[in-house]
Amino acid sequence: MKIAPVTERWNEGERDWSFVENAAPGIKAWEQREGIILPADYRAFMLSYNGGSVYPRLFKDNVPVGILPGTDQVSYVDRISSWKNVEAHWRGEIYGAGLPPRHLLIGDTPGALQILMSISGNLTGKVCGWVHSTNTWGTDGNTELYQLADSFNGFLRQLYDDGDQSDYEDWYLPAYRNIIKEFTIG
Repeated sequence: MKIAPVTERWNEGERDWSFVENAAPGIKAWEQREGIILPADYRAFMLSYNGGSVYPRLFKDNVPVGILPGTDQVSYVDRISSWKNVEAHWRGEIYGAGLPPRHLLIGDTPGALQILMSISGNLTGKVCGWVHSTNTWGTDGNTELYQLADSFNGFLRQLYDDGDQSDYEDWYLPAYRNIIKEFTIG
């Protein structure tokens, strides 16, 4: 797999790994404050990369036809969220009470589908899709999660490109040339 950094001020020239914030202090503080230990695979990824733009990035979203635009049930990861962004969602700064309880918003797509990870009991580590809403979770149609994988690494393993690698052409930016890192899934 490949990954490129996503920085706070990418459009202002922060276009290399030196601008990626160290996630370790924030993760440690959050784990202590919440009494929750992140799943090991996700934690390792965040400590290494603090989110980013991954390739390949296509995945089967398992959302029933008619809920999202299109008919192929395929979405793509726009980015894996930085820890700062994950925490902002956890605090309710973006979707308020709409985010399902005991879930971290760990990534997004260009559309309405968000990528979540459960941090609840025996569901901890499972990755699912959620059609975002600011309606309080459990009300007004904000009631469905769509299973994507049993773990973060399992989710990454499912990512693919079409045979002609056409999605690589959409993912790759000339600015990535010298900053792309190769990584293997544990």
